[in-house]
Amino acid sequence: NYIVGPGDELIVSLWGETQLRNTYVISNDGKIYDAKVGLMNPIGMEMDDLKIYLFKQFARVYSTLDRDKPTTFLDVSLGRLKSINVNFVGEFINPGVYSISPFSNLITGIIQAGGIDTTGSLRSISINRNRKTFSNIDLYDYLLKGELPNKIQLRNQDVVFVPVRTSTIKIDSAVFRPGIYESKKGESIKNMINYAGGIKPDASSIIEIKRILPMADRIDSSVPAKENRYINFFESNEVFAQDGDTVIVRTILDSKNQVEILGQVKRPGKYSYHNGMSLHDLLKI
Repeated sequence: NYIVGPGDELIVSLWGETQLRNTYVISNDGKIYDAKVGLMNPIGMEMDDLKIYLFKQFARVYSTLDRDKPTTFLDVSLGRLKSINVNFVGEFINPGVYSISPFSNLITGIIQAGGIDTTGSLRSISINRNRKTFSNIDLYDYLLKGELPNKIQLRNQDVVFVPVRTSTIKIDSAVFRPGIYESKKGESIKNMINYAGGIKPDASSIIEIKRILPMADRIDSSVPAKENRYINFFESNEVFAQDGDTVIVRTILDSKNQVEILGQVKRPGKYSYHNGMSLHDLLKI
């Protein structure tokens, strides 16, 4: 899906009955010139469209290209490529204008800009193109699931903007990836736990939420700024996450269900107990 532009080098090869290999550099006004074919305007085309366009242009001169059984064939490839300038603004570690490869996408561009600062959002990154928003990217699917987002190819003079992170959710205890996460509007506590890798096998069904009340709910000074609540894990999909939440997934109690047998048996000691277990069962074990 690379789009050719000024400064790109195109290599056109004819082979078969006609043998030809020419190199063209797209001019600043987006044109290339061939002594036989004339002036051509390939700027702004992706490679598949470019091959079709050049085939039609060269077929006007080389009739053996466009027959029921052609005897000449055309190939188009890229030579040297122009670099592109992309603006990285907002909460980057090293914001600025970077000259990068034309094949760069949002992921590689962020790496070249030094990464996103801890104050930046990973869930609302915008690519602005021609003074319009081209795409809004949520990197969580990429970072947590390995799914590459759509519409992330960068173009010359794009502006990549990372806003300030406006949501901080801390997930702790019996989850696989405890840490600080970012929520979007309408996401539940269960969504946040899933971002943290899900619950561990020893997790309790009881979840503690430590919540900071929004400023609008603290008009009366008698109302505490914080509240604590407990919910069941199976209800967590119905409770929405809120900025400042601390979610603690409790672990189950470490209880020991054991019995002990001593005396004239072959293997005296402690054994695990289960409901309905009889003395006869224990003696056989």
